[in-house]
Amino acid sequence: MSALNVRELIPLIDDLAPFELAERWDHCGLRLGRYDAPVGEIAVALDSSAEAVGQAARLGCGLLITHHPLLFAPQENMICDRCDPKTVEAAFQNDVCLIACHTNFDSARGGVNERLAQLAGLKDARPLEPPATERGFGMGAVGSVFSAPACEIAREIARKWDLSGYRLYDSGSAVDRVALCGGSGGDLWKRLERTDSVLYATADLRYHECMEAVDAGLSVMLCDHGEMENPPLSYFSKALAQKTGLPVHFLDLIGPKRRRERWCSVERHVSA
Repeated sequence: MSALNVRELIPLIDDLAPFELAERWDHCGLRLGRYDAPVGEIAVALDSSAEAVGQAARLGCGLLITHHPLLFAPQENMICDRCDPKTVEAAFQNDVCLIACHTNFDSARGGVNERLAQLAGLKDARPLEPPATERGFGMGAVGSVFSAPACEIAREIARKWDLSGYRLYDSGSAVDRVALCGGSGGDLWKRLERTDSVLYATADLRYHECMEAVDAGLSVMLCDHGEMENPPLSYFSKALAQKTGLPVHFLDLIGPKRRRERWCSVERHVSA
């Protein structure tokens, strides 16, 4: 297929991650660039960073699609010694447009939460929070697994999600269900009908939120935010290539070496 412009690509992206599923507070869609910009190749990455833009440009990509949006918070200036302004500078210099698929991809069918549930092998998985429209899967997921100690279930999930490490708060009960929320899980676990014999996997729980979940009877598996959300993006890249007919490059910028530097190994996970 010949090059498409950004305006032509947006409906194709919407087929995979419907923008109507985005939370009201979110910043999805075209974040920088022009709707009439031609795109011959596409890059996909977790974060909007100057490094991601640079790699996209070197690959000849006129569009970078990221999960986490650029300029999520208001900026007082564009002094380019900070993350977001650096990215803006790199995007303009390299003529790369930026599109974000954040909470719309979290909730999409085949998106972050449904894909993580599939990778973890959950049976009869359903969302913790139903989707806003029929086009989505919903936020979070919960499904059944073979009954086993929480430490064994967590270790197997870490292998399937390619995590370099995690922190486990083990309730001591055997687990026969797994609940999850890709990225920041917050209070989503409270939507569970019952909390006994459940392992809840998420990222970014604050200490007291975590203690509240443990006190409710959950075993809690805390993952790295980026590592947890990265695997579904490789599937999104393949689906986008089929949908658009364009070459799509998945930029894994939190690869094995960086993960080892940030985390202890899975075998040395912390259990409490």
